[in-house]
Amino acid sequence: MAIIKELNSSYGIKPSYHRIANISLNAIDKEVVICVGSYISKETRDKGCDPIDTIDILIPKEDYESFLVGDVFKAGYKWLKENVIGLEDGIDDKR
Repeated sequence: MAIIKELNSSYGIKPSYHRIANISLNAIDKEVVICVGSYISKETRDKGCDPIDTIDILIPKEDYESFLVGDVFKAGYKWLKENVIGLEDGIDDKR
């Protein structure tokens, strides 16, 4: 799974393939952190290239419960598209 959408980066390069690399759930503190890796393109990701950038996103505590039902990665992509400016109209890569 991934989101396909060209975005700006701090490196002056525009990655277009954004994939959740990791989701950390902290049940004690009711925290979720999503680590997103951004690649130049789907093709560079498929070739095994490293992401050009990664970012950890701390999810608000009020959204914690939405990560406890079903597939945590589906919940992560849904949250990203609903809450990260620029990703709302990204294309889902469901492979």
